[in-house]
Amino acid sequence: MGRFTDADVPDQSGRTALVTGATGGLGLRVAEVLASRGARVLVGSRNPERGANALERVAAVATGTAPELVDLDLASLQSVRAAAAEVRDRTDDRLDLLINNGGIMAPPLAFSVDGFESQWATNVLGPAALTWLLLPAIETTPGSRVVFVSSTRHLGAGFDEERMLADVRGEDYRGFDYYGRTKLADLLLSHDLERHFRRGTSGAISVAAHPGFTATGIVGSGFAALPGIVRPIANWGMAALGQPVAIGALPILFAATAPGVNGDDYFGPRSLGGLRGYPGPARRSSTSENDALAEILRRVVSEQTGVPAPA
Repeated sequence: MGRFTDADVPDQSGRTALVTGATGGLGLRVAEVLASRGARVLVGSRNPERGANALERVAAVATGTAPELVDLDLASLQSVRAAAAEVRDRTDDRLDLLINNGGIMAPPLAFSVDGFESQWATNVLGPAALTWLLLPAIETTPGSRVVFVSSTRHLGAGFDEERMLADVRGEDYRGFDYYGRTKLADLLLSHDLERHFRRGTSGAISVAAHPGFTATGIVGSGFAALPGIVRPIANWGMAALGQPVAIGALPILFAATAPGVNGDDYFGPRSLGGLRGYPGPARRSSTSENDALAEILRRVVSEQTGVPAPA
């Protein structure tokens, strides 16, 4: 596999993409590149001011249909339902790309408006509900793709149903451990969705990617929860090892647009154990492909969100 760069993203004219968490970092970069290649980009944002700024930046590079803002707070199921309905209405049930990028990393313990631990609400429950609610628009669109963004942190993670439910309730909270489990859950959701697609005839695929160690705001916010004595060292490490957002976004763009991508593929940086570099196949844990655990996750998520899981 050669060096995939922004210049290798195929023409996206006539295609519509929803990018969550698109007001900064990886999501904004992905939105900008897709728009510059002709896509109609729906910019998911929970903050009106940041959303307006992001929309201006995406519009400045757009070569096709003007980008649009979608009010979307992944930590609110009411917002997720409203956004899904709005996207389906605006696109006439035609969505080529769903980039489940939005997420948070290891903040102090907090709970969503629905009473869920904030990382599980934002990283797992919201994206799963959004994806499932948008399936009518995805499965009627030829060549559509769903991309879940995971992390190398999933490699050391594991959970069963009891631990999952405890996490949703915020029990025995350890921020980075929780984060790793949510990123494992994202890979399981992607794997399970691909199994659903293969049982049908839509031709849609579900894939996943991770950005390695990229210097984004989500990393900085995660470090803010570290003990004060450790924080300077972590920030130094991010400055020294963290790759630019433009490079970190490439595995996501590859998963979303590159020819020859197959369902259930997983991409990430190729160097330094997946921390830096240009995209290629990424290492994933066997747990992230465990069908039985994926089915448990799907059931629990559906029970918690009230959104029916795909058959």
